Amino acid sequence: MGTFKHHIAKWNELSGEGKAIFLKATVSLVLIKTGLTILPFGTFRKLFHWLCDTKSVGEISQERIDLTVWAVDTAANLLPLELLCLPRALATKYLLRKVPALTLEIGIEVNPAKQFEAHAWVEKNGTVIMGNWPQSVLYQRIWVWN
Repeated sequence: MGTFKHHIAKWNELSGEGKAIFLKATVSLVLIKTGLTILPFGTFRKLFHWLCDTKSVGEISQERIDLTVWAVDTAANLLPLELLCLPRALATKYLLRKVPALTLEIGIEVNPAKQFEAHAWVEKNGTVIMGNWPQSVLYQRIWVWN
């Protein structure tokens, strides 16, 4: 019950813009999860690329970027769906699509002793903003989605 009260208190602290970002993150995650589930990946990728294609780019404040990342992570944790790294990274990429130098990265863990493990994350100018991992893990990039 304590976490529920915490989330309600956090919601009440959000500005109108913050609440809108949280709701957009929630809807984006649900639609992305649905698309990944029902569409062939090639079709999903083309549709997602089309939706993210924008002629206008612009800087968004670091505060808004941080709020968007928080909203995606929090909504993903609250929704009754399994929303691992790929839907979170895709939602972040979509919501921040006008930010220049934002890339969605997909990599595989470099560890022969473990089974195959992939991870998706979002970077801005080479810095991970969504999908951080422990320093003890090393991922090799296999795909960059600009």
